[in-house]
Amino acid sequence: MKLDVAFSDAHSHSNPVHGVGAKVIARKFKEKGGWFIALVSLSPWSYGIESPGYESYIKAITVHRRECDDAAGERLNVACFSGFHPADVDRLIDKYKVPGESVLELGLKVIEYIGGLCRDRVLSGIGEVGRQHYKTSPERVVIAELILEKALEYLVDYDCIIQMHLEHTGPITVELVDRVAKRVNLRGRHMKRLIFHHSKPVTSLEAYKRGYSSTIPGTSRLLRYAFTTMDPFYMVESDYIDDPHRPGVVAYPWAVVDEQVELYREGVVDEEYLHKINIDNVVRVFEVEYG
Repeated sequence: MKLDVAFSDAHSHSNPVHGVGAKVIARKFKEKGGWFIALVSLSPWSYGIESPGYESYIKAITVHRRECDDAAGERLNVACFSGFHPADVDRLIDKYKVPGESVLELGLKVIEYIGGLCRDRVLSGIGEVGRQHYKTSPERVVIAELILEKALEYLVDYDCIIQMHLEHTGPITVELVDRVAKRVNLRGRHMKRLIFHHSKPVTSLEAYKRGYSSTIPGTSRLLRYAFTTMDPFYMVESDYIDDPHRPGVVAYPWAVVDEQVELYREGVVDEEYLHKINIDNVVRVFEVEYG
């Protein structure tokens, strides 16, 4: 059986300091049939930038923009995202002893800078922003959510795509985000530009029902479940970290392709379904051209 489908990775990271970098990732992914990748920046310390201030985030964003350019140089279609990860809130407070109010001020300033890059079409969107997926203090969750709300304002004002990192509570998670979205008057075509990244199937389904988009990790177990129980309304991500010293790597972008091809060969999924999640949905959400 010949599979005539190009593959996408809707959320991945590259690290030119500790990993192989975007050029190698893009080349390997393209060799497997990849056509599109969304590259999401890492926190400054992931690139060896240890100072906790605003300039460190600007430097990290500059590093990431070069990574996106390198991937595009391999003739991949690339969407480029930078953000203020909710886990940054905790690290800045715990490790760098930055007061909570100052962390909020920093996060909003960074998001404002990124929003301007989105307005000028230098970046595709803002990500990751959201809420911590682990137990932390209420103050820190509030800080993260206020930063998320500011990002959503830029989605409305500048058409920035948003990639969200959130807790895993299914419909409740979507309900909370929906309330924030309503506060900033998010509606119409902008709703599809709000992406629930690293979603569980139940979260992905609820997001779809409310008009939002989602990505699910491309592991064998999750893909098999999605292919056999869900309509093709979502996108697939690797959430690759590109750092051998960091735990929690979900999958290599090219391994996500292998998993889909294997499930196709087993008869678990057909070509039309794969086309929808890898091409049609990506074109619809990211508003990019295929081919």
